[in-house]
Formats: sequence, structure tokens, C-alpha cells
Amino acid sequence: MENGSEMPAALKILEEAGIPARRMDYDYAERGGTREAALRLGIDEHAVVKSLVFDNGKEGAERRAVMVLMHGDERVSLRKLERLSGIGRLAPSSPDVARELTGYLPGGICPFGLKSPLPVFMQETLDELAELFVNAGRRGVVVAVSPGALDVVSPVRGDLVSMSPRRV
Repeated sequence: MENGSEMPAALKILEEAGIPARRMDYDYAERGGTREAALRLGIDEHAVVKSLVFDNGKEGAERRAVMVLMHGDERVSLRKLERLSGIGRLAPSSPDVARELTGYLPGGICPFGLKSPLPVFMQETLDELAELFVNAGRRGVVVAVSPGALDVVSPVRGDLVSMSPRRV
């Protein structure tokens, strides 16, 4: 799905849904994460949305996977996610599994236009922000949207923030 000449998936999907979105490009840094993206874009990392994929470690028909939308500067509590999703023993997906499930390269994963339908869980406090910055389906491209734009993916909202002081 990553093709520099095409419109990023998020912009295409949001445009088709009639949802305003502003494209923002930046120089992608391998392993830079949301912190680096926020610095390069001059925005608050808390408003950058991480699109994370988690799965139960099984293969084929037994694999269960979900996507989580989280503040860039927060960690996901696996215990809270397992409780909310009803799936036990979730762990972050490998980059290969994440790409297989979403169709996007890690660093450009977005919740829009996923290759495989995944349930999407969203940190409820994202709704409190005036503007969010979400990967657009291509590394180095984000879309600035209102929190309501995420309703396109019908997320289940809940408290998913880890209280652990460690940062992932």
C-alpha cells in the first residue's frame, strides 16, 4: 500500500467520507517514533496517535488481533486491553505480522483502510483533544483531524493507558 505517487490511504478514505483532514509531511526517521514525528512537525506528542497492533501469538484461523489508538506519549496496558477486547494473552505484533494484517509498513500504520478487518480500540482521552495527528498509511505523512474523524473505524473507547512509569 505504500506508493509515493498515490494519495495516502487515510486521506483518500477521509475525503470519500466527507471528513476534513489536513495532510502534513515530514522527514521520516527509522525508529524515531511519535517523539521524533512530533519534533519534526512542531506538534505536541500527546496529540500524535499511535496505531498499534496486538495479537494472541497464534497462527491462521486461531490468530486474534486488534488495533489500539493511543496518545503518542502514553503506553498501552495489556491487562486493560485484554479485559476490554475479551482476548487473553495479547502482545505487540511483530513488524511482519502488523504489516500482514494492516497492509502498512510499521511507522506508517493507520486505522483507515486496513487489509484485514481488525477491531479498533481507542484511548478515550483522545476525544478530549481539539486536533489529532494520525499516520496516513505512509511513513512520513500524517493527517490532522478532529477526534470525531476516528469514528469512521468504529472504535471501542476505553481507558487503556498503562500506569507503569516505563515508556515503550
